[in-house]
Amino acid sequence: MRIVIAGAGTLGRRVAMYTRADHEVLVIEQSRDRARAVEEELGVKTLVGDADEPQVLFDAGVDRADVFVASTGHDEDNLVASLLAKNEYKVRKVIAAVRNPRNRWLYNRSWGVDVAIDSAEIVTKLIEEEATLADVVTLLDLREGEVTVSSMSISEGHWAAGKTMKQLGLPEGCVIAALLHDTQILMPQPDTVVQAGDQLLIIAGPGAECQIREELA
Repeated sequence: MRIVIAGAGTLGRRVAMYTRADHEVLVIEQSRDRARAVEEELGVKTLVGDADEPQVLFDAGVDRADVFVASTGHDEDNLVASLLAKNEYKVRKVIAAVRNPRNRWLYNRSWGVDVAIDSAEIVTKLIEEEATLADVVTLLDLREGEVTVSSMSISEGHWAAGKTMKQLGLPEGCVIAALLHDTQILMPQPDTVVQAGDQLLIIAGPGAECQIREELA
């Protein structure tokens, strides 16, 4: 795949690091020094510029990209870049990081976003476990419409600890796509038991609000 990443912060660098071996990766970064550091450290192509500018995206080859990742540190930049990538350059998969939860409502197809990542931590964990961006996209099974990725940590004493996936009672339109247990990424089954310390990767379909109820009915 051809992957264009906007922003060379922690998330952008990690995506580039773990996808560069199997895919063609280019990172757009405003800071010339940071762009040079990423290029030297990771050996990926970089372009110095503002991903909010159509000409910069064109120069980066976004019109030929399979995946565009908006991972700058500012929601307004991520949203504008996503809108341009989807509407102007017709990128098939647009993934954008939500920096301020208050802005989550903006991350939808109106702004060109296929996948809104509420938690950079969950994606970073997946990447650290050597899952490539292709694996993440496959995991999400992205379709037309809004998809939200979020995570939930099961603390000691949480009512869900010791319960099976079937007992968690997620609303319709929500699915637990993965369970992070210690250093393992597990694909949960209905009888998989959740343990204290686990993290759940929750995928929400269009319009769905995925919250595990606080206690059993």
